[in-house]
Amino acid sequence: MKLLILFGMLLFLISCSSKVSFQLPMASDNFAQDIKYNKKVDILFIVDNTYSMGVVQQSILNQLPYLTKQLQELDMDYHIGAVTTSVFKDDPLSGKLIGTPKYITNKDKNFNELLKSKIIVGEGGSIIEQGLDAMTLVLSDDYQKTEGDGFLRADSFLNIIALSNEDDQSTNGWTNYAEFLDKLRPNYPDGSKSWAFHFFGVLSFQDNCSSGDWNYYKSPGFKFLELVNYSKGFSGSLCSNDISKSLTNIKARIIQVLTDYKLEKLPVVGSINVSVNDQLVPQDSIDGWQYIEGGNLIRFYGNAIPAANARIKVDFKPREAN
Repeated sequence: MKLLILFGMLLFLISCSSKVSFQLPMASDNFAQDIKYNKKVDILFIVDNTYSMGVVQQSILNQLPYLTKQLQELDMDYHIGAVTTSVFKDDPLSGKLIGTPKYITNKDKNFNELLKSKIIVGEGGSIIEQGLDAMTLVLSDDYQKTEGDGFLRADSFLNIIALSNEDDQSTNGWTNYAEFLDKLRPNYPDGSKSWAFHFFGVLSFQDNCSSGDWNYYKSPGFKFLELVNYSKGFSGSLCSNDISKSLTNIKARIIQVLTDYKLEKLPVVGSINVSVNDQLVPQDSIDGWQYIEGGNLIRFYGNAIPAANARIKVDFKPREAN
């Protein structure tokens, strides 16, 4: 018995003198195996088809590659549809997805022609622009279960992009449409929105843009802009010489939401190693990755943004190991 006690004391002294510590092993989050890389994005354009919008439609179409090109290059799973601002019974397009097919997917080969058919919709629509009412009709359960079947997916990141040179004249205030979208698209687990609203139009009475052929007439899209602010979307002036900048911002927002990688444990930041397709990625805010403390996530930038089918691995030492 005395020998056992002496042996135990000896082990205790050895461990103290050697400063033995017990740490958790390195953790690994492999997102190629987890269902956390959701590459699905559904984009709905609301296109004003009233008088004087023809030139605007063409201008937007010419610069849309700033939005769509990288989505294609990264092999994102996108659905793109469009609806006009006309909502009245005599309009065959009222509250319906425009054209055939009803929406474009990443599998369609004649992408440019199909996109043109969604954006260049003419100027013969109702002078009472009700884009938000048209949006709710297209995204309603009734329509999505019939003509619109397949466009809207339950697990996609929904983006609505409104193009109009006047404010919306739909029947309700902007909060009603925000509530509709919140119900349609509940927040992600981290509290962020799973939908975003963007707007190209007249942004204020000080905007150098007019709402039609009369320079003195301006109708800023205040209702649209409220939804932009509420959902942290982006807006741009239709008369801007650089619409591409706003489209690039929208693209960046979509890619950010789809490629942010949430870690399951809090890491020791200095221990994080990120690899894509077995290639180590530098920690860099331009062409690399950064750790975002507030969301406990890895965010990719620039040329380091991974394609949808990439193998992504994040190794790190858990913070509770210290």
